[in-house]
Amino acid sequence: MDELGLFFSTTGRIDRRTFGWCVLAVYVLGFFSQALLSGNVIARAGLWPFILAQAALIWAWLALHIKRLRDANESAAGAIGVAIVYSLAVALLVLVISLFTGISPQADRAPGVPASPGEAIMALFLVILIFNMLYTPDFGVFATLLKIMVVIACLPGLISFAFSLRTGLRKSAPPAPLPAPPAPVPPPAS
Repeated sequence: MDELGLFFSTTGRIDRRTFGWCVLAVYVLGFFSQALLSGNVIARAGLWPFILAQAALIWAWLALHIKRLRDANESAAGAIGVAIVYSLAVALLVLVISLFTGISPQADRAPGVPASPGEAIMALFLVILIFNMLYTPDFGVFATLLKIMVVIACLPGLISFAFSLRTGLRKSAPPAPLPAPPAPVPPPAS
């Protein structure tokens, strides 16, 4: 099977080892596709590069899982369901980003103009503050709500990873036997 067909065709079967390497590549590419959400990319091309990359990665993920499930003689319904949940999560992420980029200072900046050092320091401070709130034992209302929201935001990725792990560990089923040739027709009796 050619490389593109391996990632984008839903026909055929795939063994455990090949599935593991291919699905790892999809997850790594998905991680690096987050760079398409940087301010410079959004300012120049909008969210379309991220949306197209996510659509291609979700399809590749689904194609790999369908082939692996076929190899294990299982239904593809679970993979389709997980892909739908993940697609909805990406759609929500795109919606939230589009709402925030419309009112952020990034939208007023000309393309190619870097963020000021003060903005970069504030962004770093905000990330540190959020992680500090996540790991403190204080369960105030705001901290509890933030923790719940972070868990909810991470669920589609965790579900897809767990499904990939479970799918990759399934044993391959033997291929279905070919149908027997038709029995010879006896000559007519005279």
